[in-house]
Amino acid sequence: MVSDIVVVPHTHWDREWYEPFQRFRLRLVALLDEVLDRMERDPDYHFTLDGQLACVDDYLEVRPENRDRIAALVESGRLAVGPWQILLDEFLCSGENIVRNLELGMSRADKLGGAMPVGYLPDMFGHTAQMPQILRLAGLEHACVYRGVPSSVVTDAFAWVAPDGTAIRTQYLPAGGYGNGAHLFESPDQLAERAEEFVATMRGWHGPTGPLLAMYGTDHSAPVAGLPAMVSELGARMDTLSGYILSLPESELPRVAGELRSHARANILPGVISVRAHVKQAMGRAERMVERYAEPLAALWGAEWPGRFLEMAWWRLVDASGHDSVTGCGVDDTAQQVAARIAEAEHLGQAVRDMVTSRLAAQVPTGSVLVVNPTPATRRGVVVLDVAGMDTLAVAAGTGVPVQPLEYAPTL
Repeated sequence: MVSDIVVVPHTHWDREWYEPFQRFRLRLVALLDEVLDRMERDPDYHFTLDGQLACVDDYLEVRPENRDRIAALVESGRLAVGPWQILLDEFLCSGENIVRNLELGMSRADKLGGAMPVGYLPDMFGHTAQMPQILRLAGLEHACVYRGVPSSVVTDAFAWVAPDGTAIRTQYLPAGGYGNGAHLFESPDQLAERAEEFVATMRGWHGPTGPLLAMYGTDHSAPVAGLPAMVSELGARMDTLSGYILSLPESELPRVAGELRSHARANILPGVISVRAHVKQAMGRAERMVERYAEPLAALWGAEWPGRFLEMAWWRLVDASGHDSVTGCGVDDTAQQVAARIAEAEHLGQAVRDMVTSRLAAQVPTGSVLVVNPTPATRRGVVVLDVAGMDTLAVAAGTGVPVQPLEYAPTL
C-alpha cells in the first residue's frame, strides 16, 4: 500500500567538490532560507539536514539572525541535525579524527536542541569495521549506510558487528541509496504509478508489512514546491530519518561483521585512495603532529593549557576530513583549500609542540641535550642527535648512555 510510504525530505550536501566551498555555500544559504520558510508555514513539514552540523555552521555564518529559528525547529523534532560535524571519509583520516568529528557535531547539536540519534553515513566510500564501536560509545544505537554493503545482505536492515562484538542496528539504503525516493514527486500526474512501483521495489527489501523509507532528496537538492500536499494525496506521511528508524519495532536481524567495503551494490570509488597523494601525506603528518606531539606534550609538560590553539587545529583537521575533501576527488580549487587547512593544522600543532619543548629546554644547562618523550609511558629507543665535540653522553644522574657515532661533520 502506498500509505505505508514514509517520506524523508533531505538534501545531501557535499560541502566542497566539483565547486569550491564558497560557491556551494551560496546555494546552501538559498536552500535553507527556503526550507526554514516552508517548515514554519507548514507544521507537518520535516527535514533531515544530511547528518552534519557543518551545514548549519556554514549557513549561520551568513544568516546569524536565524539561529533561534533553527533551534526552534530542532527542538520540535521536525528538523534533524547532526550527529556528525562533517560527513567524513572513514579511511583517509585517523581514528582520533573520527571521534573528534562526532564529539564536535554532537556537542554543537546539543546547543540547538539535540543531535539526530542515528549515525548517518550515507555517502562514505566504505566503512571501517570499528564504526559500530564508535557510535555505541557516543550513545548512538542506530546507523544508516548506503555504499559498501555486501551482496549477502538481502534486507533493508541488519545488525552491524564490530571486531569487539559491539553490534548496532543499521538501516541500509538499497535501490537508489539516499535518493531512493527522489523520483517520486517529479511528475504529479504520475504520482500514484511511481508510488506503486516504489512500494513493489522496497517490499522486496523490507518484507510484506511495515513502513517503507523513501529518502526524498539527493546531492545539493531542494524539496519540490507543494511536497506536503502530494504526500497527503498519497496517504503517506512525512518524517525525519530518525523518526522513521525509531518507529520501527525491535526484531531479530541478520548479522554482518566487520568492514563494509564491497562494490556489489554501489561504487565505493577506490581511486580516491591514491589521487592527490600529497594531500593524504600532509593529512597524516598534521594528524600525527596534533595527536601524538602537541596535545600530549601540552598535557604532560605544558604550563598554561593551549586549548584554543588545539581547538583551531582540530577544526581544520575535521573540516579537511570530508568525503569529497581529503579524498581529493574535487576540482583543483577545492584541493588547494583542503591542503591549506591541513597545513594550518600542522603549523598550529608545531607551534604548541615548540612552545612546550622550548620551555623545557630553557631549564637544562648550556651544552646539554634535551630528549622529550611525548607519550605517557616510559619508553626505550634510539635517538639520533647532532652533538658538539662529544663521543660520550650521560644522564643528569651521571649514568652513561650508550652512544654510536654515525658521522663526524667537518670542522668549518
